[in-house]
Amino acid sequence: MTVDLKPEVAARLNAMAATLGLSVEDLLQQLIDREVPAAEAEATPVAGSGMVAEDGLLVYRTGRPLPCVVVDEAIRRSREERARRILGSLS
Repeated sequence: MTVDLKPEVAARLNAMAATLGLSVEDLLQQLIDREVPAAEAEATPVAGSGMVAEDGLLVYRTGRPLPCVVVDEAIRRSREERARRILGSLS
């Protein structure tokens, strides 16, 4: 793969690589490894559903993170359910 960079971007990459004692290629590989998760590359699509199989679970990928409110609500409900199961009628 070849990537055309603006001269100022190439200069910044060269400077950053030199500061870290790396070649530009090694620096770019580290940046790519950090920014492009391997899990997405390993995800197996389920035909026609928008779902991918990851670690044995079906996951719906939208490309956007869930809003904090949705995550907080899911955690709250999970904790309430666990408390009901553990405490039974005492809760």
